[in-house]
Amino acid sequence: MLKSMTGFGRAEVSESNVTFTTEIRSVNNRYCEVSLKIPQSLQNLENEIRELIQKRVSRGKLHVFIRMDEGVEAVTRIHFDREAALTYYRMLEELRYSLSIDEPINMDHILSNESVFKIPDDHIDRIEKMRPILIDCVEKAIEDLKKMRAQEGNHLKKDFMERLDAIDQVCETIKNLCTERVPDARKKLNERIETLLETDNFDRERLEIEIALLADKLDVTEELVRLESHTKFFREALDDGESVGRKLNFLIQEMHREINTIGSKANHAGIAHHVVDLKESLEIIREQIQNIE
Repeated sequence: MLKSMTGFGRAEVSESNVTFTTEIRSVNNRYCEVSLKIPQSLQNLENEIRELIQKRVSRGKLHVFIRMDEGVEAVTRIHFDREAALTYYRMLEELRYSLSIDEPINMDHILSNESVFKIPDDHIDRIEKMRPILIDCVEKAIEDLKKMRAQEGNHLKKDFMERLDAIDQVCETIKNLCTERVPDARKKLNERIETLLETDNFDRERLEIEIALLADKLDVTEELVRLESHTKFFREALDDGESVGRKLNFLIQEMHREINTIGSKANHAGIAHHVVDLKESLEIIREQIQNIE
């Protein structure tokens, strides 16, 4: 299934007087990069959450926001350490005096020091009990994200298929134009032969080389065959179950190479015009591929 790297996932899980909310926003990126914002009390679970996300998502830059709400219970569990606050205040006053700072010490300065708040001794055990709830919330947010990325991927796949069909149609048109230009090519070749025959030092070997060069310059059959083969592989890759962004990018590069060769061999206004159309379609596909996982 084709998956976009752009998406959003959200989940909220409540249990045992605690509510976890996880939001994940993703954009395209060459690798899987996770930016995680999590409550300080859950910092010991950060690596586990990061690894969980990276196992489930292969590419993209993900911004993950996790909130925890324990309601009134959380407030009653936090204790203000008055002695620690007074000690910190005296230290700040001494520092202010020694540095000759006029600004007075206020509550913001004191409360910014986390050591003035006491966390209950059972904090670690309590967080460990919450762990399954948090992991469940993160997994549900990931599933919601992947669902949206899959929906966006389906839209991209439909657009890719339409553009590939258009490319195939242009290739058929170029084939027909190549057939139509044979009389003109034959006429030019005859004129070239007559010119060579009029020279005193006519060289048959030179004539054969001229014919071979002209034939090679006009023949784009191999390029068209390879281009059609690439579009076929592209369609097959769209149905692969794994991440295919890099594979599609490689195929686009190969298709671009064949189209450039056709353009250089064209020597025909109609074919040159259609080569421009091919390049435009290919550039649109290339830009969209950058958003494929």
